[in-house]
Amino acid sequence: MTSVRPFPRLVAIFFALSTCFSSLSRADPFVGSQPCSTREGHDTCTQDDVAGGPGAALGLLQQTRGKHHSFDAVGVETAAAPAAGGRGQDLILMHIPFNFGHTTEKVEGRLFRERPFAMGKYMSLEGALEMAQDTKARWQLVEASYSKGAEFWGHLHPDLFQKSEVTGCPLFFTPAKYWPTDIAQSYFGNKTIFGMLRDPYERLVAMFRGNMKNYGGSYPEFFKTCDANGAVRKMMTDYLAGDKYAADCTFIPQAEYFDEPFGIDLAVDNRKFPDSLNKVFAEHGSDIHIDAGDVMHVTGCPEVWAGDLDCETKALVKQVYARDFELLCEKFEYCDEDENCCIEGVEGMCPSNLEEKRKTATYCSGTSSE
Repeated sequence: MTSVRPFPRLVAIFFALSTCFSSLSRADPFVGSQPCSTREGHDTCTQDDVAGGPGAALGLLQQTRGKHHSFDAVGVETAAAPAAGGRGQDLILMHIPFNFGHTTEKVEGRLFRERPFAMGKYMSLEGALEMAQDTKARWQLVEASYSKGAEFWGHLHPDLFQKSEVTGCPLFFTPAKYWPTDIAQSYFGNKTIFGMLRDPYERLVAMFRGNMKNYGGSYPEFFKTCDANGAVRKMMTDYLAGDKYAADCTFIPQAEYFDEPFGIDLAVDNRKFPDSLNKVFAEHGSDIHIDAGDVMHVTGCPEVWAGDLDCETKALVKQVYARDFELLCEKFEYCDEDENCCIEGVEGMCPSNLEEKRKTATYCSGTSSE
């Protein structure tokens, strides 16, 4: 029997109920919990959320095969002109874990563009897909659920639930160089493969803030005191000890998703999300647009950030993610490997007192990555 995560079992029930009632009412039948970051009286997630209860995924999830050689001020590589006509259908997402891939999948599906119910619809379908017994059943689910003209990207594509023989993770979180060739060719075709590229320090802090055991990892001994430095150091020591594919492959270097065959063609600057991705969509003739309310993101320990990591921890990050730092320099000219950053375009992804935090942040110039 296929094993599934506890939360998808719950949302699959909601999905089934919403499907049954959809024929009875013109109103949206699914009324899911709001993300814990937006519930009245909460500025972070409850213990139920961080322990994997029904609020966990809703409140803590984030959200041409030719290479491109230049970038612009919005953080997008200069891409070839989009194909004539269509709605951005020359694009295809490579979902790098913890790089707002869930948000991107959600807004692409026309079903999920109807706030305030989009979050619940997305999570219920995702859970139902995990519960489905086989690929055929998953295709029936998405074809019955998606609006006309939608693409099936990443985690919502039925063919990508197959486990990789290399990583042991689902294909949707596995670098495409490890996919079976026939599936990769079918999914990517001749489209431009795009993906977000994120600062390693900031990305690891987001994983800590998410505090999800099976996605990015859970570190309760550090979470209770919001010790991001201790948690990230443990992440890196575990990785270096051989735990490369842990927590649904969230620790794999982003650079591996750019490797051929089927590597990312078009890098999108995660530091400038969602503006950077909205610019890509517009340039490719798509009507997709990510608004502030669309973004799925972590909410725990809201005052921690990359600047809280000490030099010893940052040295370990540089050792593991050396190629990621090289890509950031190559693609966007972020060549200072000691820079501390956060995503200022997404509410809650920077400390509330950012300017004060910058004054006390660690800066480890000259820290070796060897």
